[in-house]
Amino acid sequence: MAAVNPIKPRKQSPVAQKTIEHYVGLSQSLNAKTQNQMLSAKRLDAQKKLQALGLPMRRDEDWQYTSLNHWMQTAFEQNLPGWGEVSQDQLKAILPTFETHRFVWVDGVFSQDLSCDSGSLPSGLTVENAEITNADLVDSNHAFELLHDMLAESRTKIHVQKGAAIEKPVELVYIQTLPKSLATLSLDVQVEENAQLSLIQQVVSFADESVCINGVLQMELAAHAICKQYVVQDLNINDFYFNNQHVRQQASSVFDTLYVGLGAEVSRHQNTVNLCGEYAEASQNTIAFGKGEQTIDSRTDTQHLVPHCNSQQLHKFVLDDQARGVFNGMIYVARGAQKTDGQMDNKNLLLSNDAKMDTKPQLEIYADDVKCSHGCASGQIDENQVFYCQARGIHYHDAVQLITKAFLLEPLDNVSNTAIRDWLMQRVSKLLA
Repeated sequence: MAAVNPIKPRKQSPVAQKTIEHYVGLSQSLNAKTQNQMLSAKRLDAQKKLQALGLPMRRDEDWQYTSLNHWMQTAFEQNLPGWGEVSQDQLKAILPTFETHRFVWVDGVFSQDLSCDSGSLPSGLTVENAEITNADLVDSNHAFELLHDMLAESRTKIHVQKGAAIEKPVELVYIQTLPKSLATLSLDVQVEENAQLSLIQQVVSFADESVCINGVLQMELAAHAICKQYVVQDLNINDFYFNNQHVRQQASSVFDTLYVGLGAEVSRHQNTVNLCGEYAEASQNTIAFGKGEQTIDSRTDTQHLVPHCNSQQLHKFVLDDQARGVFNGMIYVARGAQKTDGQMDNKNLLLSNDAKMDTKPQLEIYADDVKCSHGCASGQIDENQVFYCQARGIHYHDAVQLITKAFLLEPLDNVSNTAIRDWLMQRVSKLLA
């Protein structure tokens, strides 16, 4: 057997090296307490990879517009002692009024008091929180997935049995209250053949200082399975959010996901969707609003691996002040994946002369009978539209707000559940007010 070439270490700045050493130390502390030797070995492998590959730098093409400098200034800690109180008023402000199967974590610890009774779940649905195993780890070469493999202690597993149609959404709420805390989120979703699931995920912070959320989702959709996912990131303006989602779809399955990015100083949300069975469909949409000096980064990598699959994308950003938006989308069509239909559109509204948008939609096609397109457009509000509103008695500020809201909320047109659509509209509209 040929020898595997070791990863050549990359030179890192002193700050980056110190950051790596900090998280390696946290991982080593976890390994010292675990009895699972295979898990320890996988964590150790992730530590070595991160030390060799280093943290992403601005000279890396995938990170040239998203700086980690401020993130590296704080040594975030996992498993901090105690937890903060979450008031009913705070919960009322973020939780939907419609019924869900709700599961809540506070500072990384599952809260039975704030969650539904798992015994009340309908037939065909199981949700469990289990200790992480070596089989659950991603085994990646990406820095934040390596951090996940190094630091994840538990994994939430959602399983929908064959033919089960879960009427109420499953809602996962992650709340941080402790300053300088790190939450490593690990989620596994399995939707079996002809089953249906709606999934809502929220990440929020009530902490006085910055927090960091680092999550990984792995999802498997069997033939004819349907999953509709809504991810709401509404952290504080000084927080950090990184989330990587990996989805595999079999024949005639449907994956419909909406990412709503509202908070965090630096956020990066990435979908990797593999269409592995014919007639599978994927819809990926983004609603992102940035202000101050926020950086909002949304990415998709859609792999059309077999014929007759469809993918649709609409990513909309509104940026104010000195905010920066980043979108990078790839539609890959493999050789032989004929009759592919892949559409990707990115539209951006800049409310300030200092706001910036960096966008890179891409197509890589190795089949000749396909219908694929991508497009992007960035600009400011059309004053003719504002004048039209003013001519009908609408104040200038209200006219701008009305136009902005109509622009940003377009992806909600694809949300078929009226209650979820109204709730998301309220969350976004409140921020625009």
